[in-house]
Amino acid sequence: MKRSTCKNCHFSVKTCVCDHISNVLANKTHLVVLQHPSEVTAAKNTVRLLSLQLKNIHVFVGETPSDFVDAQAIAKHNHCALLYPGENAASIENTTSEETRIDYLFVLDGTWKKTHKLAMLNPWLNELPQISFNSAPKNQYKIRKAEQKYSLSTLEACAYFLTVYDGIDPKPLYKLLQGMITEQTKFMPPHVRERYLDNDDSA
Repeated sequence: MKRSTCKNCHFSVKTCVCDHISNVLANKTHLVVLQHPSEVTAAKNTVRLLSLQLKNIHVFVGETPSDFVDAQAIAKHNHCALLYPGENAASIENTTSEETRIDYLFVLDGTWKKTHKLAMLNPWLNELPQISFNSAPKNQYKIRKAEQKYSLSTLEACAYFLTVYDGIDPKPLYKLLQGMITEQTKFMPPHVRERYLDNDDSA
């Protein structure tokens, strides 16, 4: 039997996050998310949270260039960048809006293996300047195991970028993330929930 879904947040009614949504943030830099299809139905999908909390966000689902025709049209804009830890990526901490104008930030959403695949299958992304983080914050998304110690969820990575580059207060984004964690863990047995929430290791 298909589970009931909230018409607003699109999470299961049992794990609805609507009570945790704050006023929508008007981010100056538009986010363009290329989402791997495997993430669309994931219960712990943080891109869904970004779409609820940010005004300027575009989400495209697919794997190959033919899936991202509209995204490629945006990429022809003169002021775009790709959030990706490439060898030639510039540090966002050392990049200011006065020095480097970014109107559209492209973000790959999926596991590290899936985002790497997206990058390889879409060589048009190579035309975009790359940016990355030198001092990424601690991963707070403990209910989904990260593949690397420095890995952040898509929401956390975007929140950090918008904090540094746009000067946005990220509290509403982190509040929504914590709200989702609360909703996702409230039905877990206490010993299982504690394993997730009391683990201080950066997974």
